[in-house]
Amino acid sequence: MKLRRWAEARFSVPVHHHRRPRWRSPFHPLYKPNVECSMLPTGWPTPHDVEDLVCGRYIESDRSARCWRLVNEWLTHLSWGWTEIPMSVARFEELDRDLAAAGLPSTYSLKRLMDEDPQIPLRPAPGMKIGYAGTRQILATWVELSEVIGTVPIARRGEVNAVLKFLSSYPGWNHLAVDLGRPAPGLLVVWQPDTVEDAHPTGLRAGRTAS
Repeated sequence: MKLRRWAEARFSVPVHHHRRPRWRSPFHPLYKPNVECSMLPTGWPTPHDVEDLVCGRYIESDRSARCWRLVNEWLTHLSWGWTEIPMSVARFEELDRDLAAAGLPSTYSLKRLMDEDPQIPLRPAPGMKIGYAGTRQILATWVELSEVIGTVPIARRGEVNAVLKFLSSYPGWNHLAVDLGRPAPGLLVVWQPDTVEDAHPTGLRAGRTAS
């Protein structure tokens, strides 16, 4: 199965060889010279996590952060496209205020791209935020952002440009989805605090049906 293969390729770790002395005792058998065991880094997904996610089982909150690492890896393979934008919660809110001041209607604020529930079994890890937007909201936001970005101060325009560039791919993805007979792609937004190793603060991913 693809999900298992991708998880193994990304998160497999080398087997560590621990040498033990060879000695005999009337009360102990001969020790093997090499004992193999996998040493997983702290917070690394385990084979148990992979199987629980693949089978749709419940994930306890203390495992959710490392399970999201798996989901992010899978989405990298399954999405039409993805981007990662370092951004704090404070900066995210500030950016929406900048855009409102530039004339962006509140209906198309960046926050609205996270309004819907992705309706996936895995819930957010502590400190994480996730959200979803459908195609109609995405395309309308892209159009409205395109019209106001020129009035956003240049020094504060970097993140907006990154979001706009990503959203600009949706018209092409929509046409491709129609040609392939697949559902129109939606948008999954994942915000993770940068205290989580190997996790980027804000990730935007265009969903699709796995082939």
